Amino acid sequence: MLVTTTEGYALKALIYIAQKEDKRATIKEISEANRISFPYILRICAKLRASGILESVRGRKGGYVLKKDPGNISLYDIIQAVGRSTVEIRCEYGKRKDLSCYQANCISEIAWALVKLKTDELYKNIKLKDLIPNRKEIKNAVNKHTGY
Repeated sequence: MLVTTTEGYALKALIYIAQKEDKRATIKEISEANRISFPYILRICAKLRASGILESVRGRKGGYVLKKDPGNISLYDIIQAVGRSTVEIRCEYGKRKDLSCYQANCISEIAWALVKLKTDELYKNIKLKDLIPNRKEIKNAVNKHTGY
């Protein structure tokens, strides 16, 4: 499985918004805070809005807000929103002229289907709220590790 830049940036944007007290942020804020180009994060947020994860608010206090509670947004939802499958299975036999792949008789097809199924289950169980750093917990973990 390969995590794309788009998926990483989508997750960063959503964590950033979810951490904010009012759960609202402008594209400019997200872009500057996460060092993501403005046009790129704009396209990503548009995809997240189209999928129902974000909502755009116009006006002086405008920006993007989470449309759902962070406990109801899964990592699976985020990956799907930016237009990809969690596990992409690509058969490379087609690139070689001397080998052919018969999907109907593919002996590894069941293994890859099982990997995709288990990965999707895992991603569906990881919620955005689980990925939001709790500053107090992080500070305690750092203090415990460093002895401060």
